[in-house]
Amino acid sequence: MKKWTAVLLGTILVMGLAACGNDKEAKEEPVTPAAGQEATTPETPPAEDAKEEPKEEAAPTADELLEKSVEAAQSMKSFAMQADIKQNIVVEGTENAEQNIDMVLDSEVTLEPMEMMQNMTMESPEGKVEMKQYITEEGIYMLMDGQWMKIPQESEQEIRSSLDMAAAGPKQQIEQFKSIAKDMKVADEGDKYVLTAEVSGDNLKELATSMMNQAGGDPQTAAMMEQMDIKSINIVYGIQKDTYLPTATDLDMVMEMEAEGQKVTLDMKMKSTYSKHNEVSKIEVPKEALSAE
Repeated sequence: MKKWTAVLLGTILVMGLAACGNDKEAKEEPVTPAAGQEATTPETPPAEDAKEEPKEEAAPTADELLEKSVEAAQSMKSFAMQADIKQNIVVEGTENAEQNIDMVLDSEVTLEPMEMMQNMTMESPEGKVEMKQYITEEGIYMLMDGQWMKIPQESEQEIRSSLDMAAAGPKQQIEQFKSIAKDMKVADEGDKYVLTAEVSGDNLKELATSMMNQAGGDPQTAAMMEQMDIKSINIVYGIQKDTYLPTATDLDMVMEMEAEGQKVTLDMKMKSTYSKHNEVSKIEVPKEALSAE
């Protein structure tokens, strides 16, 4: 169960990295109206046309919006992400059990170099845990129960590998969403576009496996995914109109698996918001953490 929770947290970070992009190129390339749109728009006086044209433009397709996000991601340097994750885990078999885990994450991430500061609060039947973590070139530091500790070097590799894979290819990560673009609906909501998709059928497990692997796949995770029966993945993805930067992502995943003669059902709901695009210059580790053993 702990392994599964860790994989999900890695996926959350990957989605945040994939979603975020820089607005420099996006501002230079406004969304192109759908083919034939200009030809069918009635002529109006210049002043009236200038006023009404934005309302008459057809909303871009999901493919077009995701392509703009790919372009924006190329020059992304840093961002902040806030996430609220709720997990319900039900075990049925020789011993029945149900566990609810609520997590709140507040993160700042730089991509060059790949570093992160993260505050995490987790509430479960075992109690409440609060943790602050710094992942930097100097090392990985954690604050729990008022005490700093440095993660042993031999334990760093798995964490760093997940972060490296997440940062390696934002274009590839958004391509994963493009694979389900035909299932996405686009809504125009004022200053943003909102893409929604309810993924099922053949696309569903392929998308979930791709996301998990991007989070840092290993043989154990691959074997776990083979046992998984993915029931549904619902995605809501907001994109700012003028910058093509993400505003928020909502993810709802329901999965089942058989393990050691027991059936495990996991329902995860995650709501994320993104901010401080290219505003986080460096992750600074507190002096008291640097002296931790």
